[in-house]
Amino acid sequence: MWQFHSKAWAVAGLMWSVGVSAMEPINLVYVDVDSTPFLVGKGDMIATPPGLAVELVRDAITQAGYQVQIRRLPQLRMLKMLEEGKIDGAFIFSYTQDRAKKFAYPMKDGQPDGRYRVTHISYRLYRLKDSKVMWDGNQFSNLTLPVGVNTGWTMAAQLREKNIAVDEGGRGYPENFSKLKLKRLDAYAALELSADSYLKKMGQTELFEKVGPPLQSKDYFLLFSQQFAAAQPEAAQKIWQSVADMREKQESQLYSKYENVEPQ
Repeated sequence: MWQFHSKAWAVAGLMWSVGVSAMEPINLVYVDVDSTPFLVGKGDMIATPPGLAVELVRDAITQAGYQVQIRRLPQLRMLKMLEEGKIDGAFIFSYTQDRAKKFAYPMKDGQPDGRYRVTHISYRLYRLKDSKVMWDGNQFSNLTLPVGVNTGWTMAAQLREKNIAVDEGGRGYPENFSKLKLKRLDAYAALELSADSYLKKMGQTELFEKVGPPLQSKDYFLLFSQQFAAAQPEAAQKIWQSVADMREKQESQLYSKYENVEPQ
């Protein structure tokens, strides 16, 4: 189930535990790109504070009585390792049918069960303030250049389904907002809260604006590998329930805590 040597995790990750568990530590990964307030910082080191999603998942697992080790990796590598069962879980991810074939979601009646979400996030379309690009909730207009999307984000596939040219070469906000500023993109599809936080920190709120309604608004989950879910189904369900309980208790306080935390 766990194929990393523990020292490798100690270099870049952190370990938390509450109580005593007969299981090995549950090994989780999240992406190495900043998505403040959900995931703070970039690279393989875990920031202080780490992000509201990291805190919520960490506290939920320890509250459920398990040890947890957390590491950061690039998204495509992380998902490949999760599919291969080399890590136990990863967060935070929306539901897609393709992912559901490879990973374990909390499900009910064939659909992801939103009661067990980590959080709920909206994608918005950002443009330069002098741009004429439009999105009315159904159609885009005045697009001549690609729309930027972070590498590995499922939004790229959804835009392509609408016959929209996509540039997913940029891994995060610095690259993609820079491309937008240089007019190498016509627009940028990004997570609303974390993109707004980045623009506020960089003093660029006067350069860019959101246009139209949300592109997407979805629940985001802690996923487990199919191997972990098959070997430890009770643990997986117990942790998902703990995530739900912890979110009800802590989400509002965590949003307040991270209101003024700047991207790194």
